[in-house]
Formats: sequence, structure tokens, C-alpha cells
Amino acid sequence: MNFSARTVRLLCLPVWLTVFASVAGAQQASPLDARMKKGLADPALSAAAVNNAKKVTFFCNVCHGEDGSSVKGDVPNLAGQNPSYLLTQIDKFSRGQRRNEFMEGLMRLLTEEDRINVSIFYSSKPIKPAAAGTSVVGKALYIARCLRCHGDQAHGNETTPRLAGQQVQYLSQSLKRYRDRSGERIYGPMSASTAGLSESEIVALTTYLSSLP
Repeated sequence: MNFSARTVRLLCLPVWLTVFASVAGAQQASPLDARMKKGLADPALSAAAVNNAKKVTFFCNVCHGEDGSSVKGDVPNLAGQNPSYLLTQIDKFSRGQRRNEFMEGLMRLLTEEDRINVSIFYSSKPIKPAAAGTSVVGKALYIARCLRCHGDQAHGNETTPRLAGQQVQYLSQSLKRYRDRSGERIYGPMSASTAGLSESEIVALTTYLSSLP
């Protein structure tokens, strides 16, 4: 039986992504993450964190929206995102491991308590699907390339971002950066899983993801 190179890549992707998912899941929580989880386990502490976060999040409202639902297509929704993932991204921006001049500078100003509070705040907010339609092709691409890491509902986990309900433009921009290895987003497993995606496939995939609850 003869297979095209494209078919072989699709068949092999789930195997590689299983390995990547196992490695990601094996990462140890940071001391700051452990502190945050103690707060999440206590309703009173969580409520206090959400309230205290507002001292910081008013800076974020202009782009990310008052409750984390973005007002700009190229800016991600933060609402409903996993708090541990958010905390990790704040750390990456502050260290220059994730590149955006404005975000890097802003995240460096946050104290440890600010970082915990902001992560709990946004993760507690509900998110509405960003797109009204869906895509059968996009669903098939998601199952083949993304499901093993991001989950069957695209809600992610502590080390993998939630994609469900995310902004179409932001998703498209991120996928292309990984695919093209442009330098803004650097993560080998994502570059591997996005390799070879066509423009029309990216449209289908992002439409499907944005429509998910």
C-alpha cells in the first residue's frame, strides 16, 4: 500500500505528540504554583485573590477585556484559561522566554502575589465562543494534530493552553509563528505539529477551535 508523504506525517504525529504530552505532564510545579493551588483550594483565599487582582488587571482591560474576553482579534482571551498555565506564561514573559516587548516589561513589574492573583482572576472568568460557525475539516485536523496535548474539548491542562473559544486571529497568528519558526513562539512540539499546515487548513482549524465552548 502506498502512502503520500502528507499521510505518513499525519499518521506519525499522534505518536510523537504522545511523547511530548508525557514530557509536559511530568514537569514539576514551581513553588509559586504550589502557593497558588493552596489559595485555589480555599474559597475565601480565592475570592480575596480575585478582588486583589483588580488592582493590576485594569492595565490589562484595554487589550484583554475587563473579564479576560479580548476586545482585539490578535490578543488572546485569558478568561477560562488554566491558572497554572497563566502563571507559567507570566514567568516566561518576565524572563524574555516569550517575546512581546510590552508584555515583557509589564510582567516584570508584577510581584509574586500579583502573579498569583491575576492567574486566579482570569481563570475564574467564563468565556464565550469567539466564532459562531464550525468546521468539519477543522475538527479532523484537531483530532490528528492537537487532541493528544490539548484534550478532546481543547480545554488544555496545567502545561497546555486552553484553545476552546479563543480568538480566530490570535490562533491563526500563533499557528503560523510556530509553523514558520519565526522566533516569536518557540516550542519544538508545536513547530512539529503545525509543520505543513496550509493557509486553508489553518482557517478551518482556528474556526473549529474558536467555536468550541
